[in-house]
Amino acid sequence: MSNPDTYHAFMLDYATGNLSASMSLAATLHRLMTEEGDEVARTWEAVRDNIKPAREDHLEALFRMEDIAIEIINTDYHEVSWRKGLSGAQFCKLPENSGSLMRLQSGDRVFAHGHSALEAMIVLEGQLEDGRDTFGAGDLVLATPGERHRPAAAGNKACTCFVARADTPFWRFT
Repeated sequence: MSNPDTYHAFMLDYATGNLSASMSLAATLHRLMTEEGDEVARTWEAVRDNIKPAREDHLEALFRMEDIAIEIINTDYHEVSWRKGLSGAQFCKLPENSGSLMRLQSGDRVFAHGHSALEAMIVLEGQLEDGRDTFGAGDLVLATPGERHRPAAAGNKACTCFVARADTPFWRFT
């Protein structure tokens, strides 16, 4: 997991409907794949409901997001049409600006970089090491603006992640 303050702010924004579609999908994947994600989401939803109950359209959007997340979780990642990215990783953009899938083969590493906006990654299979920690399936990895990381597949298996970025779409080399 990332910095606890950043993590809880992210999950609070998820519970209150303040995330973009791709970021909300990242939070939904984390929630469906880990007990911790579900517990934290439920806690922030209880706080939200005590202050101001969720709008009906927000709840409907969460249900639709769960369907998309389940489809991603059940994907056969060997059957995805991967494209080699500039970073060296393989990518597959998902429809409707809902993020992308990233795949690193065993031993693959992306160059060290930072982002100009928040990036959220969910490990879908394998393990991801980013220079700060090693993350497993369901883990939410948040990279804040200006924070450097160097994602790599850890272990002897490929690592597949869902990647969402905030609206500013360019990398910053810091």
